[in-house]
Amino acid sequence: MRLQIVTPDRAVLDQEVEEVYAPGTNGEFGILPQHITFLTSLDVGVLRYRAEGKDDFVAISGGLTEVLDDSITVLADAAERRDDIDVDRARVAEEAALEGIEELLPGTPEHDDCLASLRRAQNRASVAGISAN
Repeated sequence: MRLQIVTPDRAVLDQEVEEVYAPGTNGEFGILPQHITFLTSLDVGVLRYRAEGKDDFVAISGGLTEVLDDSITVLADAAERRDDIDVDRARVAEEAALEGIEELLPGTPEHDDCLASLRRAQNRASVAGISAN
């Protein structure tokens, strides 16, 4: 199967893979060869794929996934491969989001934005911390 991950800014990955597991808005889903055609939305989370017998990981921040004829296309709002994540930058973003959450009134759009930023930063830090197999 061919996995392509693209964001509005760049192509993140274009690789032959054996399987993919991704964070859907209704829960994690898996894709194996000859999967039925489908289109689904993505949540913030970890996309895991297996290529040449080894797992690798991408931090995903929303988007869509289309499966068609053994081709998987991920149109992500944001995506970073594990090895490309700047852990220090993720930690700074996490701290800034936590400060915003403490300072802002719960239920406001700004507070909700900080919660979403915190979730994305924690996801990036989590993916960066996954060891290679």
